[in-house]
Amino acid sequence: SQLIQVDLGASYNITRVKLTWEAAYATAYQIQISSNGNSWTTLRSVTGNSALINDQTGLNGTGRYVRINGTAKALPAWGFSLFELEVY
Repeated sequence: SQLIQVDLGASYNITRVKLTWEAAYATAYQIQISSNGNSWTTLRSVTGNSALINDQTGLNGTGRYVRINGTAKALPAWGFSLFELEVY
């Protein structure tokens, strides 16, 4: 697995995360949040993804840190590659 983590600079209520993947997208991943960067809560687990744009709405959590934990790859010989990670 691989992950990308961002620090939002302050704590926010997270309701939506939009991912725009390159061809090396994740077929399975978790959207996780944390208030301290150490303890993580999974807002959503995604499996069976086949789209390059994933707009995950209806999330509900508060945190300063957001990470995407990729657990399965579309292209096994490569890692994961994101063009954009949007947090709302």
